[in-house]
Amino acid sequence: MLRFVHISDSHISTPDYANYGHRSYPNLAAVINAINALPFSVDFVLHTGDVAQNGTAEEYALAKPLLATSRFPIYYANGNHDDCEQLQRALLGIQTPSARYDYTFSAHGAQIAVFDSADRQGHTGILLDSQLEALRALCTSEGAPLIIVLHHPPVPLDATWIDHGWSVPDRPPYGTMLLANWQAFQAAIAPARERLRGVFFGHIHHAHQVWHNGVFYCAAPSTFGQLASFPEQRLPQPTPEQPAAFNLVTVDGAQVTVRQCAVARPAASSA
Repeated sequence: MLRFVHISDSHISTPDYANYGHRSYPNLAAVINAINALPFSVDFVLHTGDVAQNGTAEEYALAKPLLATSRFPIYYANGNHDDCEQLQRALLGIQTPSARYDYTFSAHGAQIAVFDSADRQGHTGILLDSQLEALRALCTSEGAPLIIVLHHPPVPLDATWIDHGWSVPDRPPYGTMLLANWQAFQAAIAPARERLRGVFFGHIHHAHQVWHNGVFYCAAPSTFGQLASFPEQRLPQPTPEQPAAFNLVTVDGAQVTVRQCAVARPAASSA
C-alpha cells in the first residue's frame, strides 16, 4: 500500500503576502502542521508546483525552513511561477540544476514520474518533444504501478477559463491553463493505462477529479487560495470563504482513494 499527501500552489512571497483574501505563508504553515498532526504516517508529500510566487531566491529562502518542518519527505514539481534552477538549488541543494526538472522515484513498488511542464511565459504548460519521448518510453504496458506528476492539467476540466483561457479589459488575453499538448500527453501514456494509478497535478487552485479514457486525473487544492471553476465559467473567481486543503491519496492495489482534508486558516487578510 502506498499513501501520500498531495499539496500545491503555495505561492510563498513575503511573510505578509496576501491574495485571494488570505496570506500564503501562514496558510502553508497551517497545512504543514495539519499534515504533521496526522495520526498515521504517509510515505511522502507531493507538491505539484508554484512553491513561490515570483521564483526568487529570497522566496525560496523563506519557504525552505517552513517546508523542512514536514515530518515526511517532500517531492516537488516545477510550476509556472517557480524558477526551475532556483527551486533545485534552494530547496533541494542541487548544485548543477537541469533546465527542466524531470525525475523518477519509487515507493512501495510503485514508480512515480515527475515531469516539468512549466513555461514561465504564461499560464499554459508544455512538454518538449524530448519529454514526450521519455514519457512514451516510460509508459509501456508492462511494469510496476505508475503515477505521473506535473503542474498543468493534461485533461479538459469543464470550466471555460481553464480550458480556453480568458480576457479582461486593457490586458492581453490569458491563455488556457491546460498543458498545450495534452492530446500528445494522453497518447503517450495510453499504453500504460492498466498500470497507471493516476495523473496528479495542480495549477488550477481547486480540487478536481476526472476519469478520462480509462485514466484517473486528480488536482490538489491550493494551500493558499481557491478559485471557482464551474461549467461555463468564463473568468477565474477567488473563493475566500473556502479553506486551505490537501489531498490524502491511498493506492492499494488497483484502488485509488482520494480524501480532501480542509485546514482551518489563520485570520483572513485582504490583498
